[in-house]
Amino acid sequence: MSESAEAAPAEEAVITIVDFEYQMPDSIAPGAEVTVVNEDDAPHTVTAEGEGAFDVEVGPGETVTFTAPDEAGEYEVICTYHPEMSGTLVIG
Repeated sequence: MSESAEAAPAEEAVITIVDFEYQMPDSIAPGAEVTVVNEDDAPHTVTAEGEGAFDVEVGPGETVTFTAPDEAGEYEVICTYHPEMSGTLVIG
């Protein structure tokens, strides 16, 4: 079906890391594929604890993907290398 293929870009979920900060979308659909782009010269992680936890490592200048949790809610996210980096990933 071409309709679903055309709708796919609207579902695109990208987290960009720049200057040791997460730039997150307002929300991400449950189970969506999330792209993480690291524009820094240092490695980072996108790490959430608790139920539906995820832990993704992204090297300097790299891009990785992971699947968002299936459960809607707010997930507190930190970088395990740089704990002062934090944000909230909204699934819903």
